[in-house]
Amino acid sequence: MKKRDIWISAAIIGAAVLLLCLHSRGGGRIEIDAGGAVAALQLRNNWFKSTTITSGAGPASASAGVYRPRRLSISTEQNGQTWRIDSSGPWMKLSRIRVKNFKTTALRLGPPFMIKPKVRRNGSSVEIDFVIVGQAGERYEKFAVKDNRPVRKAKVRIVDETGNIFEAGSFKYG
Repeated sequence: MKKRDIWISAAIIGAAVLLLCLHSRGGGRIEIDAGGAVAALQLRNNWFKSTTITSGAGPASASAGVYRPRRLSISTEQNGQTWRIDSSGPWMKLSRIRVKNFKTTALRLGPPFMIKPKVRRNGSSVEIDFVIVGQAGERYEKFAVKDNRPVRKAKVRIVDETGNIFEAGSFKYG
């Protein structure tokens, strides 16, 4: 009976020390630069821990470790309407975000977006598609959301750094 009590006490003390070590690992900060837009990035660092970091509010505290993105939402307001574009990967440079003790990890993501053509040949037919890519190489869904409703007929403006519009138009088939 006494040996069993000793083993139980040792197990409880060991679990307490392990929890204390995990809790006192320290932490760092994550800062998001989304090119003037508002970004909300959902991260997870293990099965039990996840966090959401937003841009604009300054660096957010996070425990030390490696995080993986789950979802990213970029939004901006224009003429009283909220526009949003979402991403669920692939993440490229964002696939592993390492937070170190007492350090700030800076992430540059979102705009300016690049629209890259994606061409596939299937026998005698050719499929032309596009991919929307952010600063860190993250890919976004092919539609935008305006005031929580998907935009069906997408319009495109090609703009340089100073704001001059090179070309504007809409997609013929949506």
